[in-house]
Amino acid sequence: MDLTELIAFQTVMREGTFSKAAEKLNYAQSTITNQIKRLEKELGITLFYRNWEATLTPAGQRFAEQVDQLIQHWRYVGDIAKQLNEEEIGTLRIGVTETWADYHLPHILNEFRQYKPKIDCEITVGHSAFLEECLQQEKITIALCADSEYSHLFLFEPLAQESISVVIPVGHSLATAQTVTIDELLSHLLIIGQSSCKYRLQVEKAFRTYEQEPLFYTLNQLSLIPLYAEQLNGIGIVPSSLHIDSGYTCLPFPVLDNPLNIGILQLRSMKYSSGIQQLFIEQVRNYFHSR
Repeated sequence: MDLTELIAFQTVMREGTFSKAAEKLNYAQSTITNQIKRLEKELGITLFYRNWEATLTPAGQRFAEQVDQLIQHWRYVGDIAKQLNEEEIGTLRIGVTETWADYHLPHILNEFRQYKPKIDCEITVGHSAFLEECLQQEKITIALCADSEYSHLFLFEPLAQESISVVIPVGHSLATAQTVTIDELLSHLLIIGQSSCKYRLQVEKAFRTYEQEPLFYTLNQLSLIPLYAEQLNGIGIVPSSLHIDSGYTCLPFPVLDNPLNIGILQLRSMKYSSGIQQLFIEQVRNYFHSR
């Protein structure tokens, strides 16, 4: 049994047919068929009924329950061996919210590079719900984002709290205000992040008790919100950690039940963390504990 055979089995199971699995892995179908045959011979069981669709046998179903952890463990062992045999190399795949990517992450990575200068790093930037999807699709292994409502799927370690700011451009009628109310916000165009952003859900909740609905312009790039507020004579609503240039008035959002918890999000099913991943997590913890 080797890793390629396990991945072939996992892919056939997910894709539903040998041909689709071969296409997914960029192999000839005969290669996938031979890998499954070798795996079945080594295990001494039949994993799939041979028909148009790759249907698991009862023994195959029991094996399928363990295959994800087997693959994780195989990769973990390979990672340990690589560390022991040579100067450590590899790739760290991180997901991060835009606000943290803008400021916090560069400081964390700068410290991480002092320990692991030869590690490649792939950074995915997006809102928290998007990063949850990336974790489930195994596009990233760690996310620095808000907590998930799906606690049965994810482990979360809180590190900081995020409030919400109102960004008012110079020349706006509220630019000299010391505070703003919900009623005042309802009288203006509001520039805000995507509907799936966790902070936007809190903002929408604050408006629910009012008969009048807010007028939202939605942007998926938070850093552009102040500019659009200025150009459209509107008001931006952003996470408080977003960097705002001088020339804007920044005020607290008037109603906020609880600040968002931001921290480290990982899949519960990811039983084994590489040494690279463990070191990065430790650097994240140290960074926030020292602030």
